[in-house]
Amino acid sequence: MSQEENDSFHVTELYLLAAAFDAEALFGLPDKKIYQLQGEEPWAQAHEQLTQKGIFTEEGKLTKHGAVIIKTLYQYFFSQKYVRINNLMFAFREKEADEVIILVETEEGTSYRLYVMAKPLVLKLLGEKIPLMNREPLDGEKNFLQRALLPEEKEAVNQLQAGSDMVNIELFHPRVKPQLAQNPNYYQQWLVLTNADKLIMIDTYQKQYYQASQFWFLKMLFDALDFPYRQKEVR
Repeated sequence: MSQEENDSFHVTELYLLAAAFDAEALFGLPDKKIYQLQGEEPWAQAHEQLTQKGIFTEEGKLTKHGAVIIKTLYQYFFSQKYVRINNLMFAFREKEADEVIILVETEEGTSYRLYVMAKPLVLKLLGEKIPLMNREPLDGEKNFLQRALLPEEKEAVNQLQAGSDMVNIELFHPRVKPQLAQNPNYYQQWLVLTNADKLIMIDTYQKQYYQASQFWFLKMLFDALDFPYRQKEVR
């Protein structure tokens, strides 16, 4: 088994570990029932893979390394909120914590890596992964936070093809009620892209289209991830 394989976990491996605290769902992962319907084989394979990775001993006992992974998954599961930015899922211990838990989707719907990372390193990671964070604002953006697009502008955006710089952002508070996707305090999804050098942000559930300032975009990210900042740091 390569180092890359050893550091990655299949969906079934994560659910098998999460069974230690009776978790039936993990944010960002496919539905567990998909694999339950396949019988015992996926779970036997998952146990074998976890043994090869040193999570379990040959006798089936949990190792110290395995205990650390389960503790991290436990904290991920009980997070008060989640933030997804493309293939990065963030969970939080408490607002003032210096670290966040990150579940990285390395193969769509299949393979994941689990990290605990200090917030300054998270900011550096996002700066490398999300080019729009480093975008130079247009001169006029200093005069507004966001403005609703006109119908013709909205139509032009809808004609665009998804580009490599497009960002998908999801904000999820699992304990907020009512638990409806239309409740912005419970769930939000934003698509962020550029059109003719303008920064566009789309609230997919409220179906609202905005031209956003760079400040508004960065403030939303910083607030979502509980990054401390001074106003001038996100301008």
